[in-house]
Parts: sequence; C-alpha cells; structure tokens
Amino acid sequence: MKAIFRRSALALGAALALVPAYSTTITTYSDQSSWQAATAAGFQTVTFTGYAPNGGTSNYYSASGVSASGVEFIGYSSYGVSDIQVIDTSAISWYNDGSGDALIQTASPATSTTPLPYINIVLPANVTAVAMDLWTASSPGMSYNISVAGNQYTVPTVGQNTETFFGLTSDTAISSLQLTVPGATADSGTEALLDNFSFGSADMSAAPEAGTYLLIGTGLIGLVILRKRLRLEKPAADISKA
Repeated sequence: MKAIFRRSALALGAALALVPAYSTTITTYSDQSSWQAATAAGFQTVTFTGYAPNGGTSNYYSASGVSASGVEFIGYSSYGVSDIQVIDTSAISWYNDGSGDALIQTASPATSTTPLPYINIVLPANVTAVAMDLWTASSPGMSYNISVAGNQYTVPTVGQNTETFFGLTSDTAISSLQLTVPGATADSGTEALLDNFSFGSADMSAAPEAGTYLLIGTGLIGLVILRKRLRLEKPAADISKA
C-alpha cells in the first residue's frame, strides 16, 4: 500500500506541475487608439483643468500632492520633499501643449550627487489600465523612465510643446507608478510635464493563448490518468473474510 501511495503522490505532483504558473503580463502602447481598444469602456481622464489659475500656477506641496478622481500625483524633490505644481501651460510659450492646465515638476536634481526628483502616482484599487501624455521643457525631447510593478520602461519624448502618448494594460491591479527623467542634470533646468492621465480597466475579454490552453489541458489529462491508475492499483476485496 505504501508503494502505491508513493507512486500516486509522484504522479499527482507530475500532473500538477504541468499546469502553468501565473504571472503578471503588462502590455505597453505608444498609440492612444490602440490603448483605448484594449481598455474597457468607462475609463476616467484627469485633465487638471481648474487646478491652476488662468495664466499662473498652483503649488501642491502636501503629502497627497494633487488629488483628482481618486488618483494622487505626488512630486518629490532630490531631498525627498513634496514638490509638484499645476500650471496653465498657455501662459508660457515653451510649456504650452495646447491643452491648458497640466502637471509640472522640476526634473533636474539639486546637485550632481543628489537623487533624481520623481513623480509618484498612487492609483485607486483595481486599476489595470493607465495612459498619459508626457513632454519636457527647458530641455525638450528628454526621455522618461516609468517604473511599474517591478518593470521599467523608457519613453522618449519629441520636440518642445509636443505630447508623447504612453499607455499600458495589465492583467493584475496596478497600485502606483514612478516617473523620472534620468537625463536631467543639475544645471539643465529640465521640467517634466504630464497631462490627460487616463485610468480604468483592461479589456480581458480576449481568450488565453493557445499555448496556455495546451498546458492546462495537459495538466487535466494527467489528473485523469492518475485517477484511472489509482482504480487499477486498488487491491481487490478479501472475500475469504466475508
């Protein structure tokens, strides 16, 4: 009986090993229409409209930064101090993206030896799709690094006043994102700008890939074989004791 149990346990372990392990999958998009096609209807967009006075800026130096629609946009300086603003971009020509108010933060470190400033975006629960428009000023056309769920993505921007779209979808919830401009130096005066932040749910209606189905199916077949083997190996009843 012990031999039968050992063989059964090994067979069960082998069958379960055939079932694929789960892992997070993130897909990125550089085109807004493609991102929208992969995102469920009803997503929200933060435009920062009304968060700055006409022709001016508003400071949001509190611990929660700029709070909008349940999202927190918190800027941190090289010294870890909250430091972010909303600006009416139409007031200054080299910031103007044509869409009015936008988030802005100094991206240059305080000195050559201090850490890069960064923007921390804290999301509500169950968000699996995000998108935004990015650009830089004073040093236009700089690249962003975006960190999310342990992954880092480089997003090059284009010329001054021209937004670059970046979006992503995930099959697990995203809690936060961090944005830096790694090429900014202490003397560059680089400004990071962000607008039209969209968030919602990824469209998970697409079926798993065929390879996933094959692995799952193989695992189930293994369990069926194990069940049949256990039936065959079960010792017959001792009728002499009846």
